[in-house]
Amino acid sequence: MDDNAFLGGVIAGIVYLFAGVSLIRLSWRTQESPELMLGMSFLLWGLSYVCWQIPIATANQPLTQPLFFAGRILTNAGTIFFAHFVWNAFRNQSLWAKYLVDAIAFGLIAGIAGSIYVGDWEGVQPISNPWWFLDWGSNLVATTWVGVEGLIEYPKARQRMRLGHCDPVVCNRYLLWGTVGVVWVVYNGVFLCQTVEFDSTGAWSSSMDRVNGLVEATGVALVWLIFFPPRFYRRWIAGAAPAPEPGEA
Repeated sequence: MDDNAFLGGVIAGIVYLFAGVSLIRLSWRTQESPELMLGMSFLLWGLSYVCWQIPIATANQPLTQPLFFAGRILTNAGTIFFAHFVWNAFRNQSLWAKYLVDAIAFGLIAGIAGSIYVGDWEGVQPISNPWWFLDWGSNLVATTWVGVEGLIEYPKARQRMRLGHCDPVVCNRYLLWGTVGVVWVVYNGVFLCQTVEFDSTGAWSSSMDRVNGLVEATGVALVWLIFFPPRFYRRWIAGAAPAPEPGEA
């Protein structure tokens, strides 16, 4: 196997684990549930990469099915935590958002159950396994949702910032969430193409894996800026913000 194959997955897994632990530690200090839910989501996604990389790195074929299946369970559990994060952070008073979280969780569970029924435990047969798309689509909805919420809130926050009622860094967070959503939509598209290619050829594309890892690591880096913006970044955002309109602050 190409030594560069799945390098992107290794990088993304490490970044997710580091970000997950950092967010969980932050939640202990702030006692805020959104940080805890997002931290758990990232931690579980990071562990899923560990499961996927072990059989590949060791070329141990018997480990592939159980560890790939464990990776799917961890990924979907992380996505359920992530959907709860979006609900809690953006729409905690909305009943429809609660129903959307329930629908995402149902889709993830049903997608895995259906895949087991047709024999695709690893989740690598999208061509012959229609349940795969229910699993994939539920993950796509969850990660797209946060981007939509960020892009909806950003113009509102920017208007409040112009009136002196919103901190520039807080306003920028909404833009970052919108960008994260776009990045993760791209990731899901690349992952779809990558898995279909594997189902067709029986080989993973190392180049697509590197693209996947880069895109996913970019998303996590943006989330890092949201929760742990360095001082120079905060100064840059504050300096680029328009001054409050006269008489409105």
